[in-house]
This record gives sequence, C-alpha cells and structure tokens, in this order.
Amino acid sequence: MTDFAPTDRVLVSPRYLAGAGTDKITDVIGPLVHLFDWRAEQNPQQVRLTHPQGTAALEFTPESPDGLWWKIENVEPHWQIQISRQAPIEAVSAVAQSLPQLLGDHRHAEQISITTLSLREIAVTNRWVRAPDNSAYSSPDSNCSVHHRPRPGVGWSFEHSVYDGFDTH
Repeated sequence: MTDFAPTDRVLVSPRYLAGAGTDKITDVIGPLVHLFDWRAEQNPQQVRLTHPQGTAALEFTPESPDGLWWKIENVEPHWQIQISRQAPIEAVSAVAQSLPQLLGDHRHAEQISITTLSLREIAVTNRWVRAPDNSAYSSPDSNCSVHHRPRPGVGWSFEHSVYDGFDTH
C-alpha cells in the first residue's frame, strides 16, 4: 500500500509505466485548440480535432471496441498513428503537441520543443538495445520496444508491457 490518495499526482519513471489515464485529456487537445486553432467536434462517443486546413485530424474514442483510443491521421503524405488505451497520457500529449511543427506551423516552437534526432540516435542516447538485424530497439529494462515491420499500413510499432502485468501490453 502507498500513502497516496487516488487523486494525488505522482511522477512515474520510466514514463511509459505511468498508465493511460483519461483525466487529463485537456493536456492532449488543449494546445491544439487554444494555440493552433484546430477545430473541435464532440459527441458522446468521440472527440475529433481537425487541422485548420483540414489536412490532419486527431480522434479520441474511449469506447472503441479494439482498445485504440487515439487515432492521428495526416492526408498528404498519408500516415496514421494509432494509440491504445494503455499508452500513458503524457506520451499521447507529447505526440499531439508535436503535430503543429511536423505539419509546418512553428508558432510556439520555443515552448513546445521537438527533437531533430533520428530514431536510431534517440535509442542510442537512451541506451536502448538494437536487434542484430536493425529491425527493433528495446529499452534498458526490456519493458518497451519499437519494431520496424514493413507491412501494408504499418511501418513502425511501439509496444510496452509490465512483466506479468494484467492488460498492460
């Protein structure tokens, strides 16, 4: 047992063990709406944000039967990110906050910094272990991995788990 109340905020390290959380959805969508003028639409099943020129969208669907709560999609060039309900909200927020710069809107870049390092450089900097065939990297504790499995619609996938954890993949 801990001395923390259910409403207490704590720092968890490594960050991907923090859990999903839905209480801070505003951390994900707030900057897009308030700083970058993305349009928000909401219904009982979904929240959808759309880029001002309609070239990209972010959807939050917490009742999704496949557990994919988040979908981010770009029109041209076409790419898509799908994020499961187990992903830490901090990670989802970091991806969402990087979208404007990735799409060419550099307002507030001094407040929302993104890296220019390659995936390989990020992995090496953080002591991730590379697979012999260069198709995957694993975190130092082996709880998180990134895989390059070229197949239709999927280039890279990230997986995280806690050993013997219930529903944590």
